[in-house]
Amino acid sequence: MDLKNMLELMEKKEPRVNLFLVHKVNGKNGRSFSVANPEIASEFEKNLLDIIKNALKVYQDMRVVPYNITGCNDSIVEMSKVFEYTAVDSLKNSLKNPRQKFRFDTCRFDFFVYKVYFDDSDEELFFFRKSKNFKTFQKGFVGKLFEGRFKKLADTNKLLATDETIDFVLNDEDIYIFQHLSFERVFDLNSEFSKQAKMVLDLVEGSSKIEGFDELRKSAMENGNYVKRLAKLNDGENANTATLFLKDLSQTQKVIKEFNLDIEVDITKNKMKFKDESQTSSYISLMQDAYYETLIGKAKGIDERR
Repeated sequence: MDLKNMLELMEKKEPRVNLFLVHKVNGKNGRSFSVANPEIASEFEKNLLDIIKNALKVYQDMRVVPYNITGCNDSIVEMSKVFEYTAVDSLKNSLKNPRQKFRFDTCRFDFFVYKVYFDDSDEELFFFRKSKNFKTFQKGFVGKLFEGRFKKLADTNKLLATDETIDFVLNDEDIYIFQHLSFERVFDLNSEFSKQAKMVLDLVEGSSKIEGFDELRKSAMENGNYVKRLAKLNDGENANTATLFLKDLSQTQKVIKEFNLDIEVDITKNKMKFKDESQTSSYISLMQDAYYETLIGKAKGIDERR
């Protein structure tokens, strides 16, 4: 079901909304979710439906592309498949077993889920938005003006807020991503990116052709953007790309000279040398085979999202 179909379904039928407050929990068995499901007034339910419909209207005509962990351009909707993320099933199971309504701390919730359902259909849509609480004001205050007097609001720790934004939506099969980073944070994808990046670096290290590789590894793993670029090299299409630049160092040396890279290559010893963190991005670009020249204009460039 694409975004237009979701909007049409909501326009034709009479949708209802359940509000869930979700907190990510680290346990012995990995990531889990703690959920609260407060009752909401009919007016607030209508407001949420308006927010959801307006978001679908904004995104329904945008170009949809496969989810790319290294990012995407503006005015693009990314798409992925539910079956690729085990955390989705875990979250859905948690939504079926929420905590007691009045025993939760609003400061401990990470994101909202608006579950849209229909009385005459089994179809369910799950819309996500990061939470906005008032922890910022714990050492200050929040108040309101009333008849010329300023009055402080008590218990701001119990206040929550939402806005007109939707970060992503999923149904049984598909995930449509509007806010790239929010999607990754909800499902804690950074830890998975780190695992994949380490596997790629292990593969490169196995060639034994880079002096100072331990420093290169350390520098790469300390930068979230580098980690994502490396992690993408661990998928099926790019699985053999990461070590290509080490198979023929004379060809790699030509690329280094062509693009003015500050990297030392010793052809006689069949070795490269990592000097310091200023070279990290260039090394990762070599792993990505990201340096190119256009066929017609002969323009040179770097595609870091390969």
